[in-house]
Amino acid sequence: MENFNPTRRSELENLVESVLSAERDGRLLKTDESEALDFKEEAGRRRGRELEPGQPTNPEAAQKLADEVACMANSPGGGVLIVGVEDRSGRLIGTELDSEWLRQKIHHAVDVAPRIDVRYVAGFRLLVIYVAEAREPVPDTGNNLRWRVGDSCTKVDRAEWWAHRDRARGLDPLAARSDKNLDAVRPHALELAQSWSRDHSSTPEEYLRKIGALSADGYLTVAAEILFTDTGRTWLSFAAIDVEGGHVLDQYDANPRHSLLEQIAAIEQRVDAHNTTFTQKAGLSHRRILAVPQEAAREAMLNGLIHRDLERREPTEIRWMTLDSTHIVRSPGAFPDAISTDNILSNRNARYPALADLFRAISLVEKQGLGVDRMYLSMMALGHRPPLITEVAGPFVECILQGGKPLYPAISLVDHLRPQERASDLRIIAILYRLLTHAFITTGEIASILQNSSQAAEIAISAARQTTIVGHPLIESIQPSAWVLGKGARSVALEEGDACSADDVVGYLNPATEGPLTETARQWLHQFEEITTGQLMSLCDIGRTKARRILDGLVSSGEATFIKAGRSSRYRAIVATDTPGR
Repeated sequence: MENFNPTRRSELENLVESVLSAERDGRLLKTDESEALDFKEEAGRRRGRELEPGQPTNPEAAQKLADEVACMANSPGGGVLIVGVEDRSGRLIGTELDSEWLRQKIHHAVDVAPRIDVRYVAGFRLLVIYVAEAREPVPDTGNNLRWRVGDSCTKVDRAEWWAHRDRARGLDPLAARSDKNLDAVRPHALELAQSWSRDHSSTPEEYLRKIGALSADGYLTVAAEILFTDTGRTWLSFAAIDVEGGHVLDQYDANPRHSLLEQIAAIEQRVDAHNTTFTQKAGLSHRRILAVPQEAAREAMLNGLIHRDLERREPTEIRWMTLDSTHIVRSPGAFPDAISTDNILSNRNARYPALADLFRAISLVEKQGLGVDRMYLSMMALGHRPPLITEVAGPFVECILQGGKPLYPAISLVDHLRPQERASDLRIIAILYRLLTHAFITTGEIASILQNSSQAAEIAISAARQTTIVGHPLIESIQPSAWVLGKGARSVALEEGDACSADDVVGYLNPATEGPLTETARQWLHQFEEITTGQLMSLCDIGRTKARRILDGLVSSGEATFIKAGRSSRYRAIVATDTPGR
C-alpha cells in the first residue's frame, strides 16, 4: 500500500539527523513538530509521575503507534515518528521496544510495514519510524481515516482524501472525476451496495459521498462509474464444466447493460447453484458445508476484478469444474508490480487503488486488503489445499480453489481452538493444516508457507504455543526448530479421523500402517540428517520396538546407516554420491 519515494525518504533522513544532532543534556533542542515529524513517548509506561522500565513488547504502545503510522501514511509525503522522546519538551526517555516485533504488530494492525531504525542518542535508545505515503486510504485500528494537519492528526473523509490525492499526484485514473452524476446510478446497484454495507438509512447521495464515490461537485469517480452505472461491458462470465475439456453444463455472460455490482450478484448466484453441499454430523446436530467456502469463492472473484487490467476488453472468467468441485478465476493481465506467486500472501499492491478502496468501503472485501489471506484461511480450515495463484500465458492471473468433501478432523480441530479468535488466525490454521498430514513442521517451513521472514515464523510459533486444544498447547517442540501437534490436538484428530475413516489425516499416528511411519522417518532424515528411536517414537506415538524396526528397514534399503547403540539408537542418512570412478 506504500508509495515509496526515495527522494522523499532522503529528505526525511536529513530531517532526523538535524533533529537528533541537536541534543544537549538529554534533551532535543529542535522540538517543533510538523506534518512530517512527530515525537512519541512510549504509551503505558507512566504510573502517575513514575516512569516504569521499558520492555521489548508493549501492546498498548504498539496499537497507539499503529494509529499514528496510519495517520502519517495518509498524509502527503508520509513522515517520520521518533519514539522515546517526551512530547513538547523534547526530553529523552528512551524505549526498549523490539523493532521487529513492533513492525510486525503495526503491519498486522494497519497493513503498513514501516522501516524502523534503532538510534542511540546521549545513551538513550530511540526508534525512528519512517512512514511512506500510502497509495490508498489507511484506516486506523478504530476504522477512522485521519491525516496530519499541522502537528496533529485530523479526521478526513474518503472523498476528500481521493480528491486531494488526485490533485497532488494524479496516480490512479480511477480516482478521477467521471462525466456521470447521481442520475446515472442504477437503482439495483445502489440497493446491493447499501445491503452489503448494511446501510439502509442514508439517502443515495449521502451514501455515495460516505463511501467516496461522489465528488464534491456531484459527479461519480471513474471507479464508481464502473461499479454503479451501465458501462456497456460484460465484466464477468461463468461456465460450469463436468471435467477439464469436457461438456459445458451451464454458461452465462453477465448482462453488459448492468453495472459491475449487479454482474457480481448475478455470477454469485450461478456459483452458489453449482457449489455442492456436504453435511457434517456431530451427535444430534448437523452442519452444512459447501465444497468451496463461499467467502473464498467471492474473494477469488473480487480479487480477479480489483487487480485485472481494465484496458483489456475480455471478461474475468469464472469456471466451475463439477467432478472435482474446483473453482477457477481467470483474470486478464499480469500480476501488478512487485507481486508474484511467491509473495502474494505478504505483499499488497492494487493495480487500481481507488477501485480497491471502493470495494472495501462497500464491505465487499476486507478493509486492509486481506482477500488472499481469507481465501487461504477458509480453504485450509476445511482441510483443502491452499489457493494456487499463478500468472499464465496471455498474460492472465489464474486462481484455483480445489474444494470437495472437507476433512472433518480439520474442522473439529479448528472448533476446539482456544481462544476462539485463533480460528481466524491464518498463521495458526496454516500450521494446523500442515500438521494434519506431516508429523512435524520446522521454523523454515512456517516462514515458507506464510511467505514471510523467519522472525514472522517465530512470532507464529509463539502464537501457536499460546493456543490450546482441550487444555494442551496446540504444538510442542521436539527439538529447537521442529514442532509437532500437542497431545490435545492429536486426540481430537484421531477421534474424528476414526469416525470418518480419514486414513490420510494424521496417518503418521496410525501404528497399523507402517508406510506413513517410514515416510515420517525419511522426512526427518532429509531435514536433519540424523534420527533417534526416541525422536521417531515422539513423532508417531509408537513404541521403541516398532521405531527400531522402521529405522532398521531404512538401513536395509540403503537409506540410512546405524551409528550409535543404546536406549535411544541413532541413525544417519546416507547421502547419494556419484558412481565410483567418475
